[in-house]
Amino acid sequence: MSSKQSSFFFAAYFGVLGALLPYLGPYLRARAIGAVGIGLITAAVSLAKVVYAPLVGAVVDRGRWLPGMLVLHAAVAVASALAVLLVQQPWQLGVAFFLLGLGHATVLPIVEAAILERVPAGGYGALRMWGSIGFIVVAVGAGPLLSAAKVIRFPVLLVVSLALLVVACRPFERSARPHPRVQRGGSLPAEVWWLLGVLALNQVAHGPYYAFFSLHLEDAGWSSTLIGVLWSAGVVAESVAFSFGARLERWRGLRGLLGSALVLAPVRWVLLALPPVLPIVIVAQAMHAVTFAVAHLAGIQLVQHAVPEGMRRRAQALYSGLTFGLGITVGSALAGPLYAAAGGEGAFLAAAGLSVVVFTLWIPLARRLRAGSQPV
Repeated sequence: MSSKQSSFFFAAYFGVLGALLPYLGPYLRARAIGAVGIGLITAAVSLAKVVYAPLVGAVVDRGRWLPGMLVLHAAVAVASALAVLLVQQPWQLGVAFFLLGLGHATVLPIVEAAILERVPAGGYGALRMWGSIGFIVVAVGAGPLLSAAKVIRFPVLLVVSLALLVVACRPFERSARPHPRVQRGGSLPAEVWWLLGVLALNQVAHGPYYAFFSLHLEDAGWSSTLIGVLWSAGVVAESVAFSFGARLERWRGLRGLLGSALVLAPVRWVLLALPPVLPIVIVAQAMHAVTFAVAHLAGIQLVQHAVPEGMRRRAQALYSGLTFGLGITVGSALAGPLYAAAGGEGAFLAAAGLSVVVFTLWIPLARRLRAGSQPV
C-alpha cells in the first residue's frame, strides 16, 4: 500500500463522518423524530462496531479472508444509505442506519492495523490527518446544500460519500491481509482490556457532543452553515494535532499524551455546558485537538504496541468497537433522555463528570502499561 492510497482511504472514510455527525441530528428532526429517537438512531450507527467488527477482525487474524470483503462491506453501507431515502417508520430508519454503520465501521480497523504495521514511527498522524481533511471538506461543503428545509437531501450526500469509500477500499483487498507466517491466537493482556475500557468510557463522555452538539446550537438560533463551520473548526484543530503527531510523541510519549487528553476532557464539556457564546464554543472546538485527536493518536498506538502481531486486527477492531462503537452507542443513547430532560447544559455537565471518573481510572493504568509498549 502507498501513502497516497492510505491518505485517500482516511479522507474517504472520515468524509462519511463529515456528513453523519453534523447533519444526522437535524435530518432526523426534520423527519419528526424526537430527542430520544435521535439519540437511539445515532447510537445504532455505532452499534455494529461493538460485536460484528471485532468478530470480523478475529476471523481475519486467523488467516481467513473473503475475496472482496472490504469493498463488499462498503457497498452494504451505500445500499443502506439508499434505503434511508425510501423508508418511513423510525424503526426502519434505525435498521437502515445500523446496517450503514455495520458496513462503514468494519473496514476501518482492518485497514488501520495494516497501515500501523507498515508506517514508520511517528508517521501515523500525518496519514490520519487526511481523514480530518476529508471530514472538513464534506462538513463545510454540505452546509449550504443542507441548510434549513434542504436538510432532507442528507441521504444523497451519504450515498455519494460512501461510494467514494468503496473506491478507496479496493487497493487494500490484498495489502490489508495479515502475513500468513505470523503466529496467531492467545489472549489479550489484562492491561490492554483496562486500556480499552478507559478509552471506551472516554467516548461515552463524547456521546452528548456527537448526538446533540448541532441541535444544542440550533436551539440557540445558530444557522446550519455556522454549525457546519464549527464542526469543521474542531476537525481543523484535530488535523493540526495529527500533523504534529511525531513531534508530540517525541515530546510527551504516548502515555503522557493520553493522560493530557483525559485530564482536559472535563474542561471542554463544562465550556459546552455554558450558554452558547461564539468565542467559548470556538475554544471548546479547538480542544477537540486534545480530547479526540491526541487521545486517539496515543490510544490506537498503545493498543497496537501492546499485542503480538497476530492479534492486531482483532485488537484494533476491539478498540474501534469498544470506543467508537459501544462508547458512542451508550453515550448517544444516554444523551437522548438527558437532553430531553435537562437540555444541553445538563447533558454536557454529565459528560464532564464522567470524564473526571475516566481520568481517575487512567492514573493507576498508566503505571501498569509496560515501559516497552510506547516511547517515553
